[in-house]
Amino acid sequence: MSRDYRRFYAMCKALGKTKEEAVFEFTEGRTKSCREMSDQEFDQLFEMMVSMQSSVQRIPNDWEPAPGDAMRKKMFSIAREMYFHKSTAELKIIIDDFCIKQKKKPLNRLDVIELGQVLSIFETKVKPDHLKELKR
Repeated sequence: MSRDYRRFYAMCKALGKTKEEAVFEFTEGRTKSCREMSDQEFDQLFEMMVSMQSSVQRIPNDWEPAPGDAMRKKMFSIAREMYFHKSTAELKIIIDDFCIKQKKKPLNRLDVIELGQVLSIFETKVKPDHLKELKR
């Protein structure tokens, strides 16, 4: 197997290590250079990093989105329809301002019941009013 340095460097970056740190740790301080490693050592290091990367990216089986996550996403979806030219950060400011006017809290501080109320207002009043203004 030929050495795939680009993929190796990308895996190092994903794991938050420099290539020198990864080699130094694997060779137990013998070297910091990939070139000084044998092909067998490089392959072993590569396989070890692949397994480390897959374990870091693994999502636990019991993971669930936060309550109200779908409603928050819907708020952003509606805001994106209304203000398609704005960035996500700008949309967050617009949504937070609206939520503060309605419930005195930003979007991420609202509980599920408050989210439902704010989403309903946003959907049934704010969006249609915005569309009417655009038609004028």
